Amino acid sequence: MNLTLANASYLINEQLKLAYYDSDAVSDKPVVVLLHGYCGSSAYFSRLAPLLESSYRLLIPDLIGHGASTADTKPVYNLQEQAAWLAGWLQATGVQQAHVFGHSLGGYITLALAEHKPALLQSFGLLHSTALADSEQSQKNRELAVQTIEEQGVRAFVEGLIPKLIAADHPQRDELLRYGIEIGYQTAAEAAIGFARGMKERPARLSVIEQATLPVLLVAGAKDGVISNEATFSGRQASTHCQTIEEAGHMGMLEEPEQMAAILQQFIGKQ
Repeated sequence: MNLTLANASYLINEQLKLAYYDSDAVSDKPVVVLLHGYCGSSAYFSRLAPLLESSYRLLIPDLIGHGASTADTKPVYNLQEQAAWLAGWLQATGVQQAHVFGHSLGGYITLALAEHKPALLQSFGLLHSTALADSEQSQKNRELAVQTIEEQGVRAFVEGLIPKLIAADHPQRDELLRYGIEIGYQTAAEAAIGFARGMKERPARLSVIEQATLPVLLVAGAKDGVISNEATFSGRQASTHCQTIEEAGHMGMLEEPEQMAAILQQFIGKQ
């Protein structure tokens, strides 16, 4: 499997290139944007994309410093700024509105996009993510991540991270671990550090879900050891669509792609 799906690029500025996958640039199908998690790439959706692209135009970026995208030199990657860059990319790509779904870190960016650029969205969703801010322990873990990357490098950090993301009893665990680790190796150290600090500093965005006038989807993995189901479903209101994938850990789009695809298609189809 590829380590990035990217087949196009967009210049954010003179220093930053955003690589992305576009399933059909001339399509008039509904647009679905998928944002991957920390130390991942568009390849996190390599099993999901083939199940969706007959129905939707898929736009899947490699976040800054991940996959084939260039890294920023800033010490902190502010997530609101990342969302603004993605909004500029979508508009430059000719997208007027899209369904945006973010995995983990991608979910935090999705919430910032929904808060500051809601007119770009037809709906949005969090996949194994949360609108809560980091707990005190999570903030300490971000600093430990920075320390590990600075002292031992990205490869050592990724080798410790990825095993936490796949359900311990998943039948394809070994294969998915190797794949996730190889993807993670493509992350620039500056990006791994910058995003760790950006996630540590991000505010809670529960109100984005609680007060949403757009359709909202929240997807959790029953075996997720990184973000609890309770955290994923925080902020839900009566109209929020909540789904749990029973056999998934933190990587439902790789662990159980057919179930994830069915959830997304059902959610979009209701609108």
